[in-house]
Amino acid sequence: MRLERLPIFIDLYETRSYTKTAQKNYVSQASVTQLVNSLEEEFGVKLFDRSTLPIQATAAGKQLYHDAKILLRQYIQLKEVLPRLEQEGASQIRLCYTSQIDLQILLPFVRQFKAAHPAVAFQVELCPFRDASQMLWAGKCDGAIGIDFEPEFTQGMETLVLYEGEYQALVPQGHPLFQREVLSREELYQYPLVMLSPEVLGRSYDGMIRHAQLDGYYPHIQQTANDLASELFVMLTENLIGFVPDNYFPEEYRGQLRRIPIENGHHQFRLELKYLPGENPAVPLFVKELSNYLKNQ
Repeated sequence: MRLERLPIFIDLYETRSYTKTAQKNYVSQASVTQLVNSLEEEFGVKLFDRSTLPIQATAAGKQLYHDAKILLRQYIQLKEVLPRLEQEGASQIRLCYTSQIDLQILLPFVRQFKAAHPAVAFQVELCPFRDASQMLWAGKCDGAIGIDFEPEFTQGMETLVLYEGEYQALVPQGHPLFQREVLSREELYQYPLVMLSPEVLGRSYDGMIRHAQLDGYYPHIQQTANDLASELFVMLTENLIGFVPDNYFPEEYRGQLRRIPIENGHHQFRLELKYLPGENPAVPLFVKELSNYLKNQ
């Protein structure tokens, strides 16, 4: 299969029109038909149902479309990266992260790693919790840092645990629980809460609900937010309790917010780095040295 065929197939899948696909690629409709026929012959399956208008992709067509998008993306990345490797002898590690806490954990190590391996460059990209698994699976990054990865997208991937801890309550000044040193579960769940939205957290949102139910309660989530800054704003303006990991505190709000442990709670979490070891030769070196670094912390 030649790579130059794939953009035409992708355009046909997305437009469902031979005419639009031909116009977009400056070829004849007959050429589009011939290309699809040759792909179907090569794979031995039907890619489109032509009995409907507009045409509809079959299950095989949908799978080929998904994989073709990934393959083309990787091809484009190779065209960009390989000349630089040839010229500079450099390599790049692309990391997806889900919160600023991830980078706070990594930053001291990356500085140390860069001092030892100056030719390795890092590219980091923030993504929602719910998207981290799919971005790694789709080849948009070499490693993804997060919690509660989607198992259907991370099978066969390697895992390095970066941190294990528990969520604690973040209580605003003026709240009845602000001066407490520790909160019982009963105290915590009698008050309304704010959380990051399900659209941002994905599986982690359901996990927080499940943890509360293990405590014997169903949380009263009065509001949700789409990012941490908005969540902190809502805590302070609406006098709502939120949750943060035990290794993070928003220093800019010290005195206005207090992080308080939850007694005998089930709100544990594990921050992980998921990666594919064979895709990028710089990744195994990075992971090995990161693992050694974490053992010494």
